Amino acid sequence: MPNQRKAPYNLSEKREMTRAQNMEKIEAAAWKVFSTLGLDGATVRDIVNESEVSAGSFYNYYRTKEALFDKLVAELIERIRHEIAVAREGAGDIETMLGKGYAAFMNMLLSVPGGAEFFERNQHHIRSRLFGSAQIRALLADIEMDVAQLGALDRLSESERKLLASIMFATGTEAIFGALKTRDADIAGLARFLARLMTQGIAGCRD
Repeated sequence: MPNQRKAPYNLSEKREMTRAQNMEKIEAAAWKVFSTLGLDGATVRDIVNESEVSAGSFYNYYRTKEALFDKLVAELIERIRHEIAVAREGAGDIETMLGKGYAAFMNMLLSVPGGAEFFERNQHHIRSRLFGSAQIRALLADIEMDVAQLGALDRLSESERKLLASIMFATGTEAIFGALKTRDADIAGLARFLARLMTQGIAGCRD
C-alpha cells in the first residue's frame, strides 16, 4: 500500500481556532466580571484573571474594557431583537404584538445567567449606548414595520413613526430597570400593562 502523505499543517487555521477560543473565554469572563463589579468597578486585570488568557491576548483582541463591554451589549441587543421578533410573529393586533414583545424582552433578559445583574449594575452605560447602535436601529426598524403592518401608523409622519418605535422600546427598557429592583415582578402582568398603556393610554389602564 503506497504511503499516504499527510495534509500540510495549517498554522493559520490553528491560530484562528486559538484566537476564537481565547475570545470566547475572555467574553465569558467579562460577562461575569461586569455582572459582578459593573463596568466602572471592573479592570482589565479582573477580566484577564477570570479568563486565564494572557493580558497580551486581551489587548490584541479588544484594546479596552469598554470595547469589550460594547461588544457584549451589541450581542445582547441582537439576541433581544431575535426573541422579540419571534414572539411578535402572527400577532393580529398591536396590543397583542406589544404584549408578546415586552414579555419576550423581559423574560429573555431575566433568564440569561447573570443577565439581571449585568443590566442592573451597568444601567447608565447601557442607556448611553442603546440608541446609537446599529443593532438598536435595526430593532426599531423591525418594530416600526410590524406596527405599520397592523395599520396603526397610517396617519403618522415618518418622524412620528420613528419616535413612536423609540418610545415603545424605551418603555420596555425602563420597565426592565424597574423590575430588576424587586426580582419578583409579574412579567406577564407588566407586559400586558405596558401594551395597554401604549395602545389605550392612561384612561385605558384604569380598567
